[in-house]
Amino acid sequence: MGFVNAHYISYITGMGESPLVASYALATVGLMSIIGAVTLGYLADHYNARLTLAVSYGFRSIGYALLLIGGSFPMAVIGVMFIGTSWTSVISLTGSVSSQFFGLKKLGTIYGTMFGVMPFGASAGVWVAGKIFDVNGSYDTALWLSLLAGLGASLIIGIPRFRQPVSQLRHSN
Repeated sequence: MGFVNAHYISYITGMGESPLVASYALATVGLMSIIGAVTLGYLADHYNARLTLAVSYGFRSIGYALLLIGGSFPMAVIGVMFIGTSWTSVISLTGSVSSQFFGLKKLGTIYGTMFGVMPFGASAGVWVAGKIFDVNGSYDTALWLSLLAGLGASLIIGIPRFRQPVSQLRHSN
């Protein structure tokens, strides 16, 4: 997400758009963030929070893929709309999924640790994306890394969990 915060305007102006147009495009993140948080929160409450979180990370990956392969301003706007949908929804969904996995007794410590560490990763990501651009003259590698991170998170969260060891599952049939 740090890429969008710090580098999206530069990315869009690199396509030939004005900084004002780029900032309007970036503003769609806020609107989509509200829509994503409400919609995905509702889905998590009524269906499966873990799978909803996986979908949210999947949206983020789709957004980065569109930024990477789109090469045009309209595709970049659509890409950032997907990213915006995922933007704040992961915060509440992560809390919900964490409480399901670990219970409520230690949730404050777990949640506090996660959100205490995340800013370091976000700032490192911004710095790395800038260095990649400085070295390569392109954000492509940074976008690929962001896409893969989102895809990895989506798969890790989305893979079904079993409550008993697989060896016991085999013997219960």
